[in-house]
Amino acid sequence: MNAVARRWSIRAAQRAAVNALLIGAQAPGHRVEHAAPEHGRVPLLSALRPERGWPHWLVWVPMRWRGDWAYERLSLPWRLEDFVPPGQGQPGAPWRFSMPVEAFPAPAIVAGESLLPGPEPDDERFPGMPRDVEMNGLLLVALYLEPRALAMEGEHYGVMHRLGEDELRLQVEGALDQLLSEPAHRWAHGFVPSPDERDASAASARTEASAEEGVCFALAACQYPPGMLDVSPGWELDASQAGPALAAMARLHRFTRSTARGRDCSLVLFAGDQIYADASGGMADSRSGVERYARGYGEFKGGPARLLPPTVARVVHAADDHEIVDNWEPSPGASHGGLGPWFEVARQAAWDHRWEAGPRVGGPHLLWHDFAWHGASFFIADARCEREARRVANWSSARMWSTAQRDAFGDWLARSAGRPRFVMSGSLPLPRKRMTAEHASSCLRSDAWDGYPHSLHELLGAVWRHRASGLVFLSGDEHRSGWVSAKISRVDGDPARDVARDVVRVHSVHSSALYAPWPFAITAAEELAAPDVFEFDGPDGERLRCVVSEWTDRPGDGFTVLRVRGDEIELWFDRAGPEAEAPDGVLACVACDTAP
Repeated sequence: MNAVARRWSIRAAQRAAVNALLIGAQAPGHRVEHAAPEHGRVPLLSALRPERGWPHWLVWVPMRWRGDWAYERLSLPWRLEDFVPPGQGQPGAPWRFSMPVEAFPAPAIVAGESLLPGPEPDDERFPGMPRDVEMNGLLLVALYLEPRALAMEGEHYGVMHRLGEDELRLQVEGALDQLLSEPAHRWAHGFVPSPDERDASAASARTEASAEEGVCFALAACQYPPGMLDVSPGWELDASQAGPALAAMARLHRFTRSTARGRDCSLVLFAGDQIYADASGGMADSRSGVERYARGYGEFKGGPARLLPPTVARVVHAADDHEIVDNWEPSPGASHGGLGPWFEVARQAAWDHRWEAGPRVGGPHLLWHDFAWHGASFFIADARCEREARRVANWSSARMWSTAQRDAFGDWLARSAGRPRFVMSGSLPLPRKRMTAEHASSCLRSDAWDGYPHSLHELLGAVWRHRASGLVFLSGDEHRSGWVSAKISRVDGDPARDVARDVVRVHSVHSSALYAPWPFAITAAEELAAPDVFEFDGPDGERLRCVVSEWTDRPGDGFTVLRVRGDEIELWFDRAGPEAEAPDGVLACVACDTAP
C-alpha cells in the first residue's frame, strides 16, 4: 500500500471511530478554581457550557502539567461519575462542588524530586518547556450523549441506548482521545492541581530562590467588553495576535504562563469593573438582569481569564461602579429606596460570581473581606456598595464605607502587624483630585475616596493609629497607571524627627484599565493633586497631616505586577512590547506596627 492510500485508510478509520462515538467530551466553560481542602474534600468552582445543557457524566483524568502548554496523561486510571445537577441554577451559572483529596494524584515534586515517571525537561516533545514547573492534578471533562445516541431510541423501542461497562469504557476513552487530540488551550482550563502541589512546588523553589523573596501578584481592572469586530483568532498561542480589546488580557495570560517572573505570580487581583453592565451608557443596555450581569460575568470568565495557568492559584475581585451603573451611588428620589433598579440585582450577581471556590465570610450585603497569602496580608475593601447619598448639606460627613467595615479594617491592621500589607478597592484612595484639593465641597463631583472626605480621613487615621508603615493601597478606576507615596504625621510634631512612631509612610498604586477605548473616560494626570498636603482630624483627637509625593505616571492599557523582595516592593507596569527586566519602581516596605 502506497503512502497516499495508507493516509486515506487512517483517515477513514478515524472517521469511523468518530462516527461510532455516542459520547462527546467537553472541557468546562470556565477555569476550575480550587481552595484548600476542608474535611477531606477540595472545594472547586467552575461553570459548564450553557449551549450543551447538563452532562450525563463527569470524568476526572490524571494529568501532569509541565509548563506552558505541555500536558500529558499519567498512567493512572480515570474516575467516572454520574453528574448530579445542582439544586439551583442553570448550565453556565457558577457551579460549586468538591472532590475527595484521595482522588488526586500525588504531587509531582517534593524537595525537587519527581514522584512519577515522565519526560525530562528537555524532551523534544515539549520544546522550550520551563524546567522549574511540574504539577500533577486532575483534568475535569464533562461527557454528553451525542445526538446520534439520542436518535437510537427508535432502535430500542423508545428506550435510551444503554451502555454496558465495557462499551462505556471504550466510549469514554474514544471521547477523551478526541478531546485531547485538540490543542491544549481548548481544554487545559479544566486542570486542577493536586491539593499539596503548590506547597511542594513552593518548597522546592525556596531551595533555589532567595529567602527574602515574597509574594508576587498581578493587579488589573476595567475590562470594557469586546464587540463583534474584536474577534482575535490565535491569541491563545500568540498574544501579539490579539486585538485591542483582548490585548492586555492576552499579555497577562502569556506573562503568567510563559515567563519566569510570571510563574512566580500566584495571585491575580481584579480591582473593579470586571464587567460593564452599562457598556452602551444606557442607550442599548439590556433590561434583563441575566443579560446585564450573569452573561457579562460568564463571558469574562470564559474569555482569556479562563486560561490563566495553574501557578495562578487564586483570583480575587472587588466590585465597582460599572458592575452596577457608571459612578453609582444612592440618589435621593431614585426608585427602590434611592438605590435605583439595578443595585440589588448587581450586588447579588457580584457575590454569586465571586472567584473563591471555598467558603468566604460575608454575603451580598458584606462584600469586604481579608485573607493572608504567601506571607502577605490583604484587605479587600468595598468602596462602592456601602456609600451614602451625598448632598450639599452632608458632603463632609457622608460615608463611603460602613462603620462595620471601618472597624473590620482596624481589626485587620492589628492582626496583620509585621507582614507586607495591601488594601484593594476599586476607588482611588490617594492622590486626591485637584478640584477637591482646591475647593473642599467639590468632593461632590469626585467618585474616588476624596469624594467622601470623612471616610478617607477614617482610612488614613486607622493607618496612623496602627503605625502601619509600608502599607500599599491598590486601586483601578481611573484608567491610568501610576503611584504616589505619602507620609502621615502629627501637625504639632517635630518636623526634624522622622522616626517610625512619628511618621507613617504608605504607598498608593493604581492600575490602568485592561481595555479603555474611550479617551474621555481616562483621568488626565493633571486632574490628580500630586504633590499635595492636607490636614485632618485623627482618630484620637489629634490633628494629622498627609504629605503626598509627585505622581509617577505610566499611561496606557495593561496590568501591574508587584513583587515583595525583602524590605521592598518591586513594580512593573505591563505595556505592549518587550518585557522589561528592571522594575519600573521600587517602594519601601519597612513595617513598624508598634501602637502608640
